[in-house]
Amino acid sequence: MKISKKQKLANHEKIIAATVDLVISKDLKSATMREIARKAGVGDATIYNYFPTKEAILYAYYDNKFDQVTQALKTISDFNQFTFQEQLQTFFETKLDLFLADREFLAKTFKLSFFTLSQHQSRVTPVKEKFIAIVRDIFDAAIEAGEIEDQVFLELTIQFFWEYYIGLIIYWLSDESEKFEQTSVLIDKSIDLACASIRAGLGNRIFDIGIFFFKNHILSRMDRVKDRVDTLHGIKRKFMDKCHD
Repeated sequence: MKISKKQKLANHEKIIAATVDLVISKDLKSATMREIARKAGVGDATIYNYFPTKEAILYAYYDNKFDQVTQALKTISDFNQFTFQEQLQTFFETKLDLFLADREFLAKTFKLSFFTLSQHQSRVTPVKEKFIAIVRDIFDAAIEAGEIEDQVFLELTIQFFWEYYIGLIIYWLSDESEKFEQTSVLIDKSIDLACASIRAGLGNRIFDIGIFFFKNHILSRMDRVKDRVDTLHGIKRKFMDKCHD
């Protein structure tokens, strides 16, 4: 029997929710695909039409959370009027808010999902790409508004924020302070420092210094090396000519 696209989406979400519940009550290794299927209300074989493995369900969960954070940011009516720093900070704080209800699930799966890259790199990539798209939009808007300079090392900077995101989640999962106050302080101070460096154009300044050093030291020395090589070649030719005589 053919089911509607709406029903397929509903089954997809029920399978993810069932997995979250089972992992919290048991653990990922103990939970079976059959248990997940039955808790989600789908057939034992039907579940494989949606996900080939439990690991695939994990990454679908994390993938969905980036869709949810995108939607959450869109509901903030004046988000486009926030400063660059405010947008970044709101993004990370909203992400943590969305994870809060499933914190126990993350405690059991986050490291497994994002620290076994050689095994699951193909599954991490779509999740990472959604993160990158959100952060790049924030950067592009700030550059267009003239709030920050165009970034020479934009891709590297965004990669830094991806690594920051991974570290932030790990820190949050170990934070036992009331209402995760220590995590809030960490976000405040670290985002402030990062944004101050970006607004100051630190990366661009380093690039300019590198170009200056290259032009004025490396290239000039290459000319000297070339002169010495040419001299040595001349001496060698004279020596070889004498040998032939």
